Amino acid sequence: MKRFLSFFAAFLILISTFFACQKSSDLSPVSNTTVIEDQAFINTMYSNTINCIKGIRDGEFSQALITFLAISNNTVGNETWINEMTDALDITMGNPQLDPNTSKFDFPAYRGIYDWNRVTKQFTKTSSSAGIFINFPSDPSKTTNNVNIRFTTYTDGLYQANAKNIYLPTAIKATLLKDNVELVNVDATGIFSSGSFPSPISVVCTVILKPHTYKVTITRLLNTQFSVKVELGGDCGSVIDSKVTFLNDDYNNLDIEDDLSKIEATYTKGDFNIKLDWDAKTYYAISNPTTANLNNSISCNVFNGIFKIGELKFKDVNGSRKIYIYYKDGTSEDVAVFNDPFTTQLKNILRPYFGNEVDNWF
Repeated sequence: MKRFLSFFAAFLILISTFFACQKSSDLSPVSNTTVIEDQAFINTMYSNTINCIKGIRDGEFSQALITFLAISNNTVGNETWINEMTDALDITMGNPQLDPNTSKFDFPAYRGIYDWNRVTKQFTKTSSSAGIFINFPSDPSKTTNNVNIRFTTYTDGLYQANAKNIYLPTAIKATLLKDNVELVNVDATGIFSSGSFPSPISVVCTVILKPHTYKVTITRLLNTQFSVKVELGGDCGSVIDSKVTFLNDDYNNLDIEDDLSKIEATYTKGDFNIKLDWDAKTYYAISNPTTANLNNSISCNVFNGIFKIGELKFKDVNGSRKIYIYYKDGTSEDVAVFNDPFTTQLKNILRPYFGNEVDNWF
């Protein structure tokens, strides 16, 4: 598992900067662009990603959250006030939680309207059969409850896991409004298999954090194979479409190193396409993998439309294993030439809110 985590950490960096993999035997056509043009194309994708992140930061939801927390330089200015409201809500709702034995959420027991009273510093509850409604101010200076959480739908199903009854959510709908403007919308459905362990058959979760929409779809293709699709809408429009295959369907006793067969994925953002093909079975069969072993089980291609512009490979450099991009003319360079400026800009975006703590994150 330690090898897996090390590998996965390295590839998270690649995913965050929009690279991916495909077998080196790929016969995709090569574009007639120059390597300099290909490098400029990749840098444009990095710039677009930074602009997307800035858009998320400056979006209505993020700014409302920043105001609510009063977060600056890694300090939550409204922490005492938020804790005060949270503790009061817990008391009024009767400390809502999942049943420790079955993981069931007793939605009907908590239905009602909960209004914050800034004078008594308590929530008052009135009855409602329509759902759970929580009303509170957006910051301590507000005299009205201008934030409204509406949790209107919750259903679950009974399943078996390790010979134990458990409940899993099958439908959830909730929204959050500020000043009567919807900032958050959650709509999720789930269908799971019966039997000794509830694997997902179809799970769809759509979350709007204004102005962006996020959608995750999990579909069972075979008993041992699942499709996972992640879509980001708005100005950040991009899709990660992946397929995960296991060696068996004994999910009660799942061990990644023993049971994962392969992962295939494609990332698409406009004309920028990247593909992943990881032979996990071969990777885990190697006790002490060399760089050559890794490159045989994990290989990477980068595309501009249908045209291949580069391939990612591991490379030993001064005793360290690094990731290089190999261009179509045979030249190569450390992906740090793209990653490092991107990471610096990302830290600068987050620094006003989290201070120098961001230097320890990447």
